[in-house]
Amino acid sequence: MPDNAMARRQSMASPYRWVPLLVVAAIVVLALYQATRRPAHATPKEIAAAQALEGKCLAHEPGHPETYSTVPVRCNVSSAAVKVVAVVLSGKATSCPRGSLYAQVAKPGVIGEPFECLQPLGHGG
Repeated sequence: MPDNAMARRQSMASPYRWVPLLVVAAIVVLALYQATRRPAHATPKEIAAAQALEGKCLAHEPGHPETYSTVPVRCNVSSAAVKVVAVVLSGKATSCPRGSLYAQVAKPGVIGEPFECLQPLGHGG
């Protein structure tokens, strides 16, 4: 056994020397993809689904009291939290009725996704 095994080894001969460089390269490629990709847009099917919620009541999403379920519930049940009084399409010159809240229920943050105008319900709808 030699006294100094590292002295005989070629410098930077380990195949693992490329691992940090590959990790950094993967992160840079992912960041470039995220920064340059087109934003998501609402499809006609998603817009129609949002418009179908008009006049229906929604409950809070289980475990997330700040969001609403996209599945309508009967307005007279105690779980009903809001009623969708109007749906505002992107690019239209309409707004929510006075005193109502607005939110993107189905897909928040998607370009072109309609805003739902929500009227809070009292206990029991």
